[in-house]
Amino acid sequence: MFHKATKDLVKQVAPDGDLLPVTSLIDQDHFRPLYLVRKKPKKVFWMTRHCYYKTGVQLSAILVPGQDSRNLDIQDSHSFTVEDCTDGRVKWTIKLPEDFVSTELTLDAGSYQVKSIKVKRAEVSPADLEFLQGERKINMDHSIIKDLRKRRENLYVINEAVQTLEESTLYKANTMEGNILNDICVHFSLKGTRGSKRVIIIPKDCVLAFRIKPLIIQSESWCISHHPDDETFVADGATAQSKYSPDGGTEDLQTDVEKECAELSQLSTDLRAKFLKSIIAVIINSDLLQELTLQLEEAFEDADKCELKSENPDLEDLLNNLQDSAGSIHLYLVGPVLYTLHALGELTEDQLLRLAQSVQKQIVSEQLELVKSILKQDFHLKDAFTLDAKLVSSLQEEELNITKAMIELGGVTLQRNGPSFTGTGDLAAFSALSALYVALYALHLLSRSE
Repeated sequence: MFHKATKDLVKQVAPDGDLLPVTSLIDQDHFRPLYLVRKKPKKVFWMTRHCYYKTGVQLSAILVPGQDSRNLDIQDSHSFTVEDCTDGRVKWTIKLPEDFVSTELTLDAGSYQVKSIKVKRAEVSPADLEFLQGERKINMDHSIIKDLRKRRENLYVINEAVQTLEESTLYKANTMEGNILNDICVHFSLKGTRGSKRVIIIPKDCVLAFRIKPLIIQSESWCISHHPDDETFVADGATAQSKYSPDGGTEDLQTDVEKECAELSQLSTDLRAKFLKSIIAVIINSDLLQELTLQLEEAFEDADKCELKSENPDLEDLLNNLQDSAGSIHLYLVGPVLYTLHALGELTEDQLLRLAQSVQKQIVSEQLELVKSILKQDFHLKDAFTLDAKLVSSLQEEELNITKAMIELGGVTLQRNGPSFTGTGDLAAFSALSALYVALYALHLLSRSE
């Protein structure tokens, strides 16, 4: 709930994407101005949601002590209020493929959310940072510097934060009516109505979002870069490049997806059913998606110190099969699942809902081929491209509407033109559509019955 609120805030006040939402209320204190965050080198260009991790270390802690006792000035700028009030109801039915598991979920859900938050900006004076650069050098023997230099990870300085001006309350109420029919090994049927209320009290001065600048280190000298793709230890070697880009076309993307998801194709029919059930659960519940993503990211960071567990029964089978009875984590399985979750995390909630409907209607394979065909177009050009209508000839009208909406929510426009479709898109749409391709590919593997 907190993460969704910060994501909504970021979309409203900074749609250009350089303001980053804080994901955890517990960790918010580590994302204040002058704190350092780290990020692994970017592996895939379609991930706009960069994974920045707290270090718990401020910039001053990695600098060699100097004679200057000047404190860096963190200035508060103007304040403003962000309001969001929604009231709605949605009804959908999801039925997983009958070939290997019969599960039907029918829900009629209503929700009411109220968010009104007064916030302020807190930022570091650029002049103060420039002064500090000339006065104090980097301590190259600091443990975090030595560790990140060895692992080729990047460091960033938080130069601005959006904080609450006063204590705020987030309120969310849900009502849900429906039934769940499931037949895997045990037959059961559940029917009922459920209501829930969730309230989060956000304290005064809580950090909701932040902006960063790359920290560049060369020998003992350092500087703050204004180019977001610059690397911290670039002087140690050649700058790393993205694994692929729109210039490489769909072939590079397809090769990467096949490699990253290879282990999913080797799962037994039973395990594919269990994995698919959990993936569907996180698709229709953004809180579960965040919970599972954070857990698996922590497992990938340090498998020896992480235990995979959840109180949600929808994740139980998946987490049990990602580790053995002794608790040892199978990273070869965590990798492709996390890769899939990152792709899902790039999609909008409306896209995710339509993705769940697509699994239910068993049209994922057709959508995969359609998206693949669109990605082959030249997105550097603004001219419209043409697609063969045979790509969607097997889809019924409702299925076509679901598919078209899911693709257009990613920034590509599609319009029927006689026996074909015409479409337009830009480089941002190419990136968004690539994430959809990854999600469809993984779901296609998990939905196979053979």
